[in-house]
Amino acid sequence: MMMKKNEVVWYSQHTRQAPIAILLIIFSIIKSLIRTWWPFILILIFQSNFLSPERAKILVGIVTTLVVIFSIWRYYRFYFFIEGDKLHVNSGVFTRVKLDIPFDRIQTISFEQNLIHQIFHVARLKIDTAGSSKEEFEFTALEIDKAKELRQFILARRGHQVIPNTKEEDSSRLMLNLEIGDLLRVGISQNHFRTTGIILAFLLGLRDRISDSLGAKYVDQFDSVAEQLMDNVLVYGLGLFIVILILSFFGTLVYTILRYYNLKLWKSKDGYRLESGLLNIREQAVRDQKIQIIRWVSNPIRDLFRIVQLRFYQASSSSGSSKTSMTVPGVPREHLKIILERYFSRPVDTLVNNSHKIHHSFFIRRFIYLSLIPSLFFLALTFLSQQLGWLALSLTWLVVIGIFQFYLQRKWRYYINSDSLLTKYGVFERMNRALLLRKVQGVQIRQSPYQRRKALSTLLLHTASGDIKIPYIQLEQALRIKNFVLYKVETSRYKWM
Repeated sequence: MMMKKNEVVWYSQHTRQAPIAILLIIFSIIKSLIRTWWPFILILIFQSNFLSPERAKILVGIVTTLVVIFSIWRYYRFYFFIEGDKLHVNSGVFTRVKLDIPFDRIQTISFEQNLIHQIFHVARLKIDTAGSSKEEFEFTALEIDKAKELRQFILARRGHQVIPNTKEEDSSRLMLNLEIGDLLRVGISQNHFRTTGIILAFLLGLRDRISDSLGAKYVDQFDSVAEQLMDNVLVYGLGLFIVILILSFFGTLVYTILRYYNLKLWKSKDGYRLESGLLNIREQAVRDQKIQIIRWVSNPIRDLFRIVQLRFYQASSSSGSSKTSMTVPGVPREHLKIILERYFSRPVDTLVNNSHKIHHSFFIRRFIYLSLIPSLFFLALTFLSQQLGWLALSLTWLVVIGIFQFYLQRKWRYYINSDSLLTKYGVFERMNRALLLRKVQGVQIRQSPYQRRKALSTLLLHTASGDIKIPYIQLEQALRIKNFVLYKVETSRYKWM
């Protein structure tokens, strides 16, 4: 950013956040208290004779007053400034924390705006640095113009370059813009069975938490419904599953629209920038140099719409962390081709040479553990409960899961070339991972007792954003790949990040 001599800018002085940060801090503390102490709160409401209406008002008043005082104190104890090539942050209420962050340690700077942020034209600024397992810190609320100016200045100084004071969009090109129709297609193509499983797990966990907090009498109705499901698993259990699946479908559609509303993917000379969201606007950025792995996922419905779900994994000390990875749903295949060719600097068709399969022992082991053993368990329940429903479930599980594991092994492929690795696996939902070999930081060969007997192994390639695994390949082949990858890393003239 161009500055005249002796010009003083706001970020070179001690600067606090926007005053609305006090309200946002209050909301954050209250949410944290409810999330942590909600079983205790339920006990006070339903089981405790201590909490009369008058005492409840007094308790709420005391807690609210303390939260407000703590939030104001926390606000005034937080300030930051820039000096040289470092961002200095002072924070802490009872314990003072002074943080000095060199610009070259900063990995990503992202924005987030919920409804309150949008109303008051402020943004939450999240800064991730190398060597931390979470955001080093965040600004709860900073004026949006100041937030953009601060990010622009830090990124320019981090790259040892001077950039003009212009809007960031001027140097970027809009690559993708998803409208409501596009988002509906994205929502329809999501994995609704996975969402259904998450809902079922949540309901079972919620039952246990309520039972532990309030006692058995508050979950008798829940257990009564569960007994009916066990007595007739084919009718009631399957019916409940279908109802939850339908709710998951419409819930996923709503979530997709809210999460990715007005999605825009910008392509710049050094990376990509993503903006999306309705109630909570997020802005993320990835740099070409920081991208370690590119993953794209397809399924039959996405194939029909000719789209994929794309995810960039950036270098981070927290493997696969959502804060340093960026997901773009509904990417047309022609755009995917452009992105891959930019990452590999060569045509996409050359990536699928030298195809390799994995060993059939992969199917045998998974069939035993995931298909045969559960099927025998359901068969045992048939004799114990004298319910034919469990027998039908046992046979269905054995056949369906067995066929799934067979095709999973048949479709597993990996492609290794002079400078890249690509893996493909999955039956209905097909996962693709692409990696430049020079990004690899370590190679590991693992062997279970079964694999040692068969001279097989599992190959792990470690990167700064996660691992790529190739299971059940010949040990000799794994050693060749390991030596080749390490050679490419050591002889590469390019920086890994």
